[in-house]
Amino acid sequence: MIITLNQILEDKGISQNQLAKDTGISVETIRNFKNNKTTRISFNILEKICNYLDCEVEDIMCLEK
Repeated sequence: MIITLNQILEDKGISQNQLAKDTGISVETIRNFKNNKTTRISFNILEKICNYLDCEVEDIMCLEK
């Protein structure tokens, strides 16, 4: 899996700190997710991120072939 959260945050002008503050997700969790340094992520966190950014899961991550 490749995480493309960086791009959507940049496009929307939102920092990882702002995302963390507004969603209640820890900065460390977002940083690890954003930098492809996570091996798993809960559906709850994915849902919070997607709802906040008004996007779909495939907008923030994709399967590398």
